[in-house]
Amino acid sequence: MTRTLELLGYAPDDRVLIIHADDAGFCHASNVAVFEALLRGSLTCASTIVPAPWFAETAKLCREHPQADMGIHTALNCEYETYRWPGVTAARGLHAPDGGMWRDVASVAANATPDEARDELRAQIERALHAGIDVTHLDTHMGTVMHPKFLAPYVELAIEYRLPLFFIRPNAHRLEALGWRADAIAAQSARLDALGWPLLDAIIVQTLSEIAPADKEQRFRDMFASLRPGLTHFLVHPAKRGEELDAITPGDAPHRAREYELFRDRSMRDYCETLGIKLTGYREIRDRLRASLPAA
Repeated sequence: MTRTLELLGYAPDDRVLIIHADDAGFCHASNVAVFEALLRGSLTCASTIVPAPWFAETAKLCREHPQADMGIHTALNCEYETYRWPGVTAARGLHAPDGGMWRDVASVAANATPDEARDELRAQIERALHAGIDVTHLDTHMGTVMHPKFLAPYVELAIEYRLPLFFIRPNAHRLEALGWRADAIAAQSARLDALGWPLLDAIIVQTLSEIAPADKEQRFRDMFASLRPGLTHFLVHPAKRGEELDAITPGDAPHRAREYELFRDRSMRDYCETLGIKLTGYREIRDRLRASLPAA
């Protein structure tokens, strides 16, 4: 039985699934889709990009719908060519010459310091809290905070704010595959384990442009049917199709729109339940974690 299942009160052979939407706040089309799927559909939780242009709308929707399970999609990048956002802080190392955050992970790693990343991530958390969001977890935009240079600040802030985080428990096979990143991942995993922090047992993240829109429904159902015991984080990027989405990300727009169609109602949730899969969100995990910790 994994430690996380024990913390959450599940049985050793339970398959427990988080159905998560990334990129709330990225644009209006994303907010429309994410909140519809959270409130009436199959999503169990989501996370928002705090520096993104439509974050204020995300915060307003969270205040209006406090049951929405919303974390922070920690962002040190803005990957789009013509749709650019700066960080919350003015840290020089986090910004490209055009004033937006760097478009790729390698540029962040080459230019930003761990302290700049820590200050930016803290500012994103504080902005979300001050905006009235009941922050339930931390995860990562483009995986940048999983880079060894930024991993310690990411973990430190999760511990400080008593939040679960997107972090998979590494086994020997995973560590071998990580290569030069393995030591940093192993060290932070051991640190979190020692504190009793819940870690993920599996992640399903290759779900966007990796799968053709017409194939998504069956592929997702196959993924759910093949889940193993433990806690799995499955992510999608739903957004409502229209001129805004097509202009920002023409390549991904049909993928995001199809994911909106699939998760806007309860059919995916119902399918998982017919398989005996237990569904959860990060608010439940956060509350269980905090109840297990000494009083702050």
